[in-house]
Amino acid sequence: MLGIPHGPNRRSTRPGLRGSVTALHCWLYDGRRARAITKLFIIGNGFDIHHGVRSRYTDFADWLANVDREVHAAVEEYLPTWVDADGKVQNAWADLENNLEHFDIDQLLEHGSNFLPSYGADDWSDSGHHDFEYELDRVISSLSVGLHRNFVRWLGTLNIPKQIASPVRLLDPKAKFLNFNYTPTIQRLYGAANVLHIHGSLADPSSQIVLGHGWKPGANDIWEDRIDEDTDTRVAGGYRLIDEYFRKTFKPTTEIIRRNQAFFLGLDDVSEVYVFGHGLADVDSPYFAEMLKHLPEDVQWTISYHGGDREREKIEAAATKIGIPTGLARFAFLRDL
Repeated sequence: MLGIPHGPNRRSTRPGLRGSVTALHCWLYDGRRARAITKLFIIGNGFDIHHGVRSRYTDFADWLANVDREVHAAVEEYLPTWVDADGKVQNAWADLENNLEHFDIDQLLEHGSNFLPSYGADDWSDSGHHDFEYELDRVISSLSVGLHRNFVRWLGTLNIPKQIASPVRLLDPKAKFLNFNYTPTIQRLYGAANVLHIHGSLADPSSQIVLGHGWKPGANDIWEDRIDEDTDTRVAGGYRLIDEYFRKTFKPTTEIIRRNQAFFLGLDDVSEVYVFGHGLADVDSPYFAEMLKHLPEDVQWTISYHGGDREREKIEAAATKIGIPTGLARFAFLRDL
């Protein structure tokens, strides 16, 4: 159990930080009982970007275009481009994980139809019987197995700076960390030890790198259920491949939470939560829902954002949607924390 500190202040020896930081245990007073402040840091990709790591999905796109053009082309062709609330065109890479859910099936089937000649066609050959399924499988494999394989390869090329140009001074290496990043940035630059990489870690060869969307098809979304006795066997095979795509690219958050239940159960003593560089995207909302089940109701939140007033409005709206009590939260630029 922590004790109230006394005597001279000790200087922090956190690796990567310039100068010294006075390390003091902080305490809350609940009636006559002193309660140590326990901190939880939730780390997202914006944290790595702040520290100079080129870890944006657009960086991945640039790398992929040079090493696997087929996979790169599949993302560009079959994942959506849209116009955001600010009128800006966003390409498929802007929100890659969520975009995996919006795979353009109609376009895939239209492409595949070029490989569905009639059985009575003059140029029909038994060798072309599987061409339709082959073409669908080629695209689906690129967007599932191929994308994931290349993503892991790309992660291995990321460089973590040895020096911190703009340290996050509120970060406490003795705290608890829920890290959505795959990189050991928080450990190397700040000496953090109690870190759960919820989606896998490059530093742990045995961990599984998780990349995927959060949409689970409902009963009316199963393509195999469209198959009946009149369905062309080639088309039926294609429908099964589409179902397989959504299974392969689904992020199994329920299973991940179950596997890490001890971490979430241990959040009942947390008094301060810091969200650094995480956009509070819908795909990760189940993790926040699980945290909120175990965090004390009066926990104080500090949430970073990047950009101007519009970005702050977005992060506040996302926090409200995810269940974070914004009355107990403050929002600030990461560079000011």
